[in-house]
Amino acid sequence: MQDAVVRKHFSTTKTLRRFKSGLASLALASASLSLAQTAAPEPFKFQIPSNYINRFSNTEGVLDFGPTVSDVDAVGVRAFPLPTPQDFRVSLVRHTNYWEYVLSTRVKDTTLLGGVINNGNALGGIAKLEATHDPLKGIQYSGIVQGELGNISFSRFSVGYAFTVWENRIRILNNVGVGYDWNSYFQGTPENPVLKVRGGYESNVLTPYTFSQVSGGYGEPIGKEFNWRLDANARLYTFPLDLKAQLSLDVTPSFTYRPVAGLALTASHLERFVLGDSSLYTYNLDRYQESNASVTYRIPGTPDFGLGALRVRGSRNWTGDYTYLRNDVFLNIKALPFLIGPSVGYQWGPAKNGSNSQWLYALVVIGR
Repeated sequence: MQDAVVRKHFSTTKTLRRFKSGLASLALASASLSLAQTAAPEPFKFQIPSNYINRFSNTEGVLDFGPTVSDVDAVGVRAFPLPTPQDFRVSLVRHTNYWEYVLSTRVKDTTLLGGVINNGNALGGIAKLEATHDPLKGIQYSGIVQGELGNISFSRFSVGYAFTVWENRIRILNNVGVGYDWNSYFQGTPENPVLKVRGGYESNVLTPYTFSQVSGGYGEPIGKEFNWRLDANARLYTFPLDLKAQLSLDVTPSFTYRPVAGLALTASHLERFVLGDSSLYTYNLDRYQESNASVTYRIPGTPDFGLGALRVRGSRNWTGDYTYLRNDVFLNIKALPFLIGPSVGYQWGPAKNGSNSQWLYALVVIGR
């Protein structure tokens, strides 16, 4: 029975390979058109741009350990900016079973991405090619192809339109598209992978769909020290050929309190409500609840080398029954455009080694 599923998958994969070449053409055409219209220096010329330091705000150092410090699950860096006029980002992370490597950029409201993205502790990474044009308002289009272990696992092509109301605070998006999802996963070892179909799904689903989204938020300062904000995101997927639909709503209140210079306290809570079913596993959502809080203190002064900041983070995943507490120490190294340092934490709940708790070790980075 499993062999039949695997053969069906590979047969469908062959019929879908034209998606990959089509998306590659779309990505190259988008890049060529956008860069040709940009009256800027040569995009691939290596030189330090004036805003280079600001690009490190999203850079992430990766150093994830297993149950013990001697077991390194992942090490590397994500979203590292290249010193080029065009803002290219590079990710390079070594996982236990595969390399994660990504090159991405954004040109004229268009995201271009190619490489192998993070897939946790799976047998292999997720190969991904993407071209997405998604300005705040106006025409939208997107093409994505993803694959695992040499097989197409998900693809999507969509087009739509977005507009805003209430002084751009609320964005309304409507898309139509066609999506493919193998609704499967691999088990076993990298040398002997076994394909499994996810429970409750049909394998190799190719179907048209519609997607509607209403998202936005509002916040106000209260005095000089306190800020609050409320964000919401409502999504509706419909699959007319399968007579299925899924409606979901995210509600996220948050606040920031800065009682003295250099000290910031933040807290947020996410509530996700879901109704209905999705034909494509990649688009399926479930009920979810999570709370987060952090206290960050940035030490004044800019020595050539010294202590730059301290941070304590707490997170509670109410749905999965996880609780995390992390303590971060950031070093201020004058030669680096960011603060970097070790993180030591503890997890209560299901752990990688099968126990109810475990220590957490990582490398963390924040902007100056």
